[in-house]
Amino acid sequence: MNIIVLTSNEMIQAHLSEAYRSLNDDQRSLLKLSVMNLDGRQAFVLDSEKERSFEEADLLLFDAHGVRKEVVGRLSRFISSLTAHVVPVGSDSSDIRALTRLGSLRADDLHVPALRSRAHSIAEELRQDYLSFVSFNEYWRGGGAANMLGLLCMAGREYGHCDILPEPAEPNVLQELCIVDPATRIAYSSASAYWSSRTASSRPVVALFFLGNGNPGLVSDCIGPISSKIEEFADVLPIAFPSVMNISVTRLQELLQDAERRVNLLVNFLPFRLGSGPGGDANGEAKELLTVLGVPMLHPFFLSGMMHEEWEHSARGLNPSQLLVQVMLPELDGSIETYPVAALQRESTDRELGIERTRLALIPERTDKLIGRIRRWLNLQSTSNREKKLALIGYNYPPGEGNVFGGSFLDTFESLSRLLTLLKQNDYDVEEMTAEELHASFVEGGLVNSGVWSGEHAVSSMIRFHDSDFQRKLLSRVWGEGAVARWGEPPGDVMSEEGAFLLPGIINKNVFIGLQPSRGIHEHPEQAVHDRTLLPPHQYTAFYQWIREEWKADALVHIGTHGTLEFQQGKESGMSAHCIPDDFIGELPHLYFYYVGNPSEAMIAKRRSHALLIGYQAPPFMEAELYGEWSDLEALLHEYRAAEQLDPDRCTAILARMLDSAKQLHLNAGEPETIEEELYRMKRSLIPSGLHVLGEGYSSEEASAHMRFVLRHERGSIRSLRGLLADLQGRNTEAGAAGGETELWHELDQQAEAVVQAYIDTRELPESYRGAPAEWRAAMQESLEYGYTSYQASKSNNELQSLLRALEGRYIPAKLAGDALRSPEVLPSGYNLVQFDPRAVPSQTAAERGAATAENSIRRYYDEHGEYPNTTAVVLWGLETSRTQGETIGQILHYLGVRIAGGTMRTSYDIIPLEQLGRPRLNVVVQITGVFRDMFPNLLEDLNRLFQRISELDEPEEENYFKARTCETAASLSQNGYSAEEMADLASARIFGPAEGAYGTSVTRLIETKHWSGEDELGKAYEDSQHYVYSLTQRGRGEPELLRSHLKAVDIVSQIRSSHEHEVTDSDHYYEYFGGLSKAVEMAKGGKADIHITDTTGEHVITEEAERAIARGIQTRLTNPKWIDALLLHSYHGAQQIARRFENVMGLAATTGSVAPWVFEQLNDVYVKDESRSRQMEQNNKWAYHTMVETLLESHQRGYWKPDEETLDKLRRKYIELEGNLE
Repeated sequence: MNIIVLTSNEMIQAHLSEAYRSLNDDQRSLLKLSVMNLDGRQAFVLDSEKERSFEEADLLLFDAHGVRKEVVGRLSRFISSLTAHVVPVGSDSSDIRALTRLGSLRADDLHVPALRSRAHSIAEELRQDYLSFVSFNEYWRGGGAANMLGLLCMAGREYGHCDILPEPAEPNVLQELCIVDPATRIAYSSASAYWSSRTASSRPVVALFFLGNGNPGLVSDCIGPISSKIEEFADVLPIAFPSVMNISVTRLQELLQDAERRVNLLVNFLPFRLGSGPGGDANGEAKELLTVLGVPMLHPFFLSGMMHEEWEHSARGLNPSQLLVQVMLPELDGSIETYPVAALQRESTDRELGIERTRLALIPERTDKLIGRIRRWLNLQSTSNREKKLALIGYNYPPGEGNVFGGSFLDTFESLSRLLTLLKQNDYDVEEMTAEELHASFVEGGLVNSGVWSGEHAVSSMIRFHDSDFQRKLLSRVWGEGAVARWGEPPGDVMSEEGAFLLPGIINKNVFIGLQPSRGIHEHPEQAVHDRTLLPPHQYTAFYQWIREEWKADALVHIGTHGTLEFQQGKESGMSAHCIPDDFIGELPHLYFYYVGNPSEAMIAKRRSHALLIGYQAPPFMEAELYGEWSDLEALLHEYRAAEQLDPDRCTAILARMLDSAKQLHLNAGEPETIEEELYRMKRSLIPSGLHVLGEGYSSEEASAHMRFVLRHERGSIRSLRGLLADLQGRNTEAGAAGGETELWHELDQQAEAVVQAYIDTRELPESYRGAPAEWRAAMQESLEYGYTSYQASKSNNELQSLLRALEGRYIPAKLAGDALRSPEVLPSGYNLVQFDPRAVPSQTAAERGAATAENSIRRYYDEHGEYPNTTAVVLWGLETSRTQGETIGQILHYLGVRIAGGTMRTSYDIIPLEQLGRPRLNVVVQITGVFRDMFPNLLEDLNRLFQRISELDEPEEENYFKARTCETAASLSQNGYSAEEMADLASARIFGPAEGAYGTSVTRLIETKHWSGEDELGKAYEDSQHYVYSLTQRGRGEPELLRSHLKAVDIVSQIRSSHEHEVTDSDHYYEYFGGLSKAVEMAKGGKADIHITDTTGEHVITEEAERAIARGIQTRLTNPKWIDALLLHSYHGAQQIARRFENVMGLAATTGSVAPWVFEQLNDVYVKDESRSRQMEQNNKWAYHTMVETLLESHQRGYWKPDEETLDKLRRKYIELEGNLE
């Protein structure tokens, strides 16, 4: 008999080899076994030799689990044409199950799932084949050499007439959830029975969740040793799962909540969501159980499909499927600390079967890490608050007196003060400190990184750390010699004196409050362009060593978004001891207050520094409204509209004044409608009101506004209030303000505000709407109730209480991070932040809005140039993708002429025929960030496969610009000596980003340090950081010439602005990526491309030139008294935040060329020329204000602004005056 096994499971392959070797020569002569490895590390080719093997086979066992979809499809099509018996194993896919052919049994005869207990309902003539089918799958599921021997013997005896084979033993498979002692393999049906068999103890209990089937060696080689190590300080409750899915949560709860002992900690080694497999915890039962238990769930895992040395030497760490099933999906349950503790190890080679025999072996240092962290989490539960020692860490980036305790949208001094008060109230040994006292200690006291203005008293008040063994410890690390080569012999010259490290911080009884060290770039600006992964200065290393070894903290708390620890050198995921974030955190429980609106960088912190993220909410939002001359322009507009009705003869004169006023405000408008539209957009723009303070929810007034803003958006069945009100009045909701309907929209906005307030007050529709059609009332009720839920959630706040629970070693439930206006479900804050399932990208809504973005840019270009753009360069951020569920992906698809076609576990795509598309397919160049690479590896693969499909279409190149570019690139690659395989892969590659393991570009470093002389240096820095290609076979391969060749063809550079939180001027990432790409394109092609920003924050998608988008950021925020005043309510931090915007404007000017001189003129008028505002800024934060004035002078020196001599003289005098005050 000839049996072929198709699988990617290397453990099963090893077990098959062992089982087959146990047969004697005579038995093996009758039973020929072939094993084909589908693990994906090498492309599976269905060649003629394999086809002949299949045709000669009597039985095929096909395990499609973990196999690439295209390989499964190719094999399935071929297998369906054969006459052999076919038994799908290891997968419940209906497509694979359809291949079933065993004796007379076919797929239609099977139950789902196929169970032995259901055999009685099968027709008698099919029953034996059905039972055999069940046995095949039970042997497979049970795993191990004994089960594989039973499988082979049953196959040979029942379907090959090989009676010489041994009688097969019954499958040894775990059928139900139970407790299994790893040492004895004895199974217990209840916790009571298990505890009765053990010595009575009062020690804490650690429950282990592991798979009881598939690999018996897992229990003996992995679970057993780990259990033994835990038993040194705690008792273990080992719970074996029969499967990763369809587990009874009720049964699990029975085992965990037995009256005998209380469980203190969960360690879950299972992939996927807890007990529910790849489909997820649809009804929330598992999360509800975890909430009831209230204890942390750690998620170490086994790399059952990766060799140890492959993982150890990989910059990526985990492949996309491992990242999904071992990290992303378990996180959705609230699992924390996801890293591998075991990997495959080679045992021997079975040359006959062509199998590398492997076994799963523990990684000693990772296992020690796990044991240490379990112990530390248990210590948090058992140690009294009075005895706990904490380390509270803030940031000082860039270093210096003006940026102490910076954090995204956070008033950190006030937040830290409230945190200390709460700790004191909960019996922690700490004294309360006001925000003013904290400010005095750190800023006035000079406890900062590399202070410029602090005197000797600051150095003397620093914590001094001496360690005579520091150099030996440093050089014991794999990166230690590199650090010495970069920074010299320890302690180096960054934050050190007389051989000691200087640590900026204070000790408040049992709480250390400190500042995360500097990366060393600002102290040594020449480092800014040298490294993509700059190693930390020695003081950085010493800081975390001191916290671990000298201070002996029980927990580490980082406060605010975000620090630099998580971006230090190391793997992208699946960390090892050689990864700096993992090394510096050590065994400390790591808690991290992180902004809820930044899911992308939050996941980097979570996965690379083992952080339990506690989300904090955004400050409340408010409408920007109009001010000063903008209000005057609006008055003129109202006067014009009134004259149209009452005195048309006055219209010409009023219009002339109105257009002149618009010109003075740098608004390019030739007609009243354009002015009206822009005023409406500005007035209605949402801007953050100041900063958030930890533990504060929104006031009733702020929450009411939040509800109104949430209900601006259409969400499927949840209609926008404006849309509903317009429908009731028979108005067209699609016309938008651009259709000259601004008066109507103002009316509808006012009506919506009244409806919201009435509903908040009464929970009923206003009486005036109760006569509306029943269907309309039902829709309005549904929307208002949805909004009211967001209203309540925004007022609630669990941030500080969640920290207290985490410090007690308790479970913090998971909640998706995201934009609170787009996704109001992210509130209330104070939950363990997680990423949504990346397989859901792009959503249908995101695809539609992305298509609108692409269409806007195409039409805009066509109208201006009379032809279609050939190539568009797109910035693809992890942050935007996380917030919008893929609007930029939708944009890329539309350029290519592709639409999403649905799919359950993974999106599929349809190519739109050219005749339907009505235009050429455009070429694209995609620039990704390191965060996107880490979060959405599935999308990188999807896009690359689409690129290949588009390149292979039977279409003329003049109608398929992408294909034309691929052909041109292939020819160039061939001429430059690339192999045929490289050419086939790289010709259609269009995705470029940072090198593996790298994050960010050196553009921001250059702008921050002012260490650049010409704009071309910025473009080159961007290109140097982002020239690594991500194709189907290459991941982060440096290809600068390939990138440059694509950039030469770019006609449009495009980026989406997706959130009200940030205008283009509010984040350095806009000038870093959008600006950096624009400058790199300009350098490559010798001229500027069109550069567009598309705003998707509102009801309608609006694409405009970057210059106008930048101007709106200036006018609605940076020069808007409402925005400024709200920030300056926060002492010190208000001016700190404004200063960062000044730097962003400089970055945009240098990279995009789209910041007009009047912008700097206005900034000077508002912040320097206005003496009252100038005094206010200096009082708020004189160090930050000094930086702002310095930036204005820099803008003049670099030629972006040419003020008159009087203005320049006053600016210089202000700079000198501030400098004198600082000294």
